[in-house]
Amino acid sequence: MAEGFGKGGEMTPVLLEVRELCKDFGGLRAVDGVDFHIRQGEIFSIIGPNGSGKTTIFNLITGFHPPTGGKIIFRGEEITNLKPFAVARQGIARTFQLTVVFSRDTVFDNLVVGHRLRVQAGLWGILLGSRRTREEERACRDKAEEILEFTGLTRDRNKIAGTLTQEAQKRLSIGMALATDPQLLLLDEPTGGVNFKEISNLVALIERIKKKGVTVCLIEHKMKVAMELPDRVLVLNYGRKITEGSPREVSQDRRVIEAYLGKGHAA
Repeated sequence: MAEGFGKGGEMTPVLLEVRELCKDFGGLRAVDGVDFHIRQGEIFSIIGPNGSGKTTIFNLITGFHPPTGGKIIFRGEEITNLKPFAVARQGIARTFQLTVVFSRDTVFDNLVVGHRLRVQAGLWGILLGSRRTREEERACRDKAEEILEFTGLTRDRNKIAGTLTQEAQKRLSIGMALATDPQLLLLDEPTGGVNFKEISNLVALIERIKKKGVTVCLIEHKMKVAMELPDRVLVLNYGRKITEGSPREVSQDRRVIEAYLGKGHAA
């Protein structure tokens, strides 16, 4: 596995590496030769104006779209053309820009479903109620209990997911992703649609996820979150990489200021 320098100069393994990634939709090149890497244990942020290719990159990493060119390397193995379920089994989980939960089921049942990715029982085992199936069902329920506490949703366990506030649904969707036991968690606008007072709950949850040992990559439009929470930041514009570095380095980069505010502000 490749390595990079972390804070303090220590060597940190590279968990995900993206090489010359491209994606065309008809005559439009949405992602144009993008390179970056994510180190194990860090919070990595992808920012850029609307239409810069951020969510497309998530879709390419997780197998929702096949890339036109380039490679995606996870834990030293190429996963470029794997299907979404196979990418998830490799240890990459994600949330979506529009919060996705099973709105008619309880919070607890949503989390049980999340962990079933790790269940190995086949159809006959489920129908016959084999010992292995019972053990795996118990493991799913135990994981759901763990995630309820971790995300602060214990009191909401029996509520129908669709009745939760937007902020609580965001925590539930993150919990569903965590229930798959990922090594890398991709969060697409985790604070989108959430009011200012509630953002701190989600930021605190992301920080706890990092402390738990899960690497996080997030797309975020709220600049206070996008620049203060991560260890490193990647900036895109028109599908191309502008720069990559620490939040301080990125915030002072003339090209970033031009992308967001125009050339007159970067003078």
